[in-house]
Amino acid sequence: METIKKKSKGYFTTGEFAKLCNVKKQTLFHYDNIGILKPEITGENGYRYYSAMQLETFNTISMLKELDMPLADIREYLNSRNPDDFVMLLREQLVLAAFDLIDEAYDAMDSGNWDVATEKLTLADEKIAELQWLKSFIQRRINITLDGINAQHNRIYLEERPEEYYIITEYTGNSGNKDIYPAVAKHIAYCHDNQIYSPYGIGALVPVTEEFTSENSYNYSHLYTKIEPVDITTRENVTVIPPRTYAVIVSTEGYSLLHTMYLKLLKFAEDNGFKKEEYFFEDTLLDDMSRFSYDDYVLRISLPLKKD
Repeated sequence: METIKKKSKGYFTTGEFAKLCNVKKQTLFHYDNIGILKPEITGENGYRYYSAMQLETFNTISMLKELDMPLADIREYLNSRNPDDFVMLLREQLVLAAFDLIDEAYDAMDSGNWDVATEKLTLADEKIAELQWLKSFIQRRINITLDGINAQHNRIYLEERPEEYYIITEYTGNSGNKDIYPAVAKHIAYCHDNQIYSPYGIGALVPVTEEFTSENSYNYSHLYTKIEPVDITTRENVTVIPPRTYAVIVSTEGYSLLHTMYLKLLKFAEDNGFKKEEYFFEDTLLDDMSRFSYDDYVLRISLPLKKD
């Protein structure tokens, strides 16, 4: 029991985790019973504890459910996930959505009840618009995943980026999971409340400071979600980043050596006569959607530059 108490300090109870996921505890109990999301720790007294990473697993389940994938199929995918299968999975869901649309159209024609037929045709029109959005969403998610698959580890390169759009929320906690994951959940809720759905994962801004010299000397200041112009319904709360040059480096070894990537970017900027901007951008290219562990995540660090 003492071991459970010690471990639980870095974990979430069922109630805490349900609040982070914005669901009832019964949903987590159901996911546990069917084997799709089991608590990381279960005590002798039956108390369940969920890890921080499992929030990302829950978000993966939620996204796949939004694509109308049955829970049994989601469980099968999660048990053997990898980037290539993820790309194939998204493409299959797009085809299935198209078949569903065709079936609805035939049902409308064969109904014989013109009121029902008219209603179904209206629903079909709405589904066509939804399918167009879904196609764009899935294709962009595929492109992000392919970027992660093809990324070259530990190589700095310069990249010119056009004007970009972000939803940014402030982060004031520490780097520990007990702080960061409630902030992530709050950021996700903010995006959902404002009907912002993006294929990009949640990124973080890291301030560039003179004290940035070691593994523990940096912290997040903001969380963000990148969005495309097609996703913008209103300019309110949208931060516009002007076209800029970035020094970029990718880590295919998760978070374990990430601080060294930051240091390499700083040295590159200094050696090549660039003036550093205020923040690093930390993006996840391959995450829980296609990886089992933080150590396998593919992360991209970008440092905005300008000449002195």
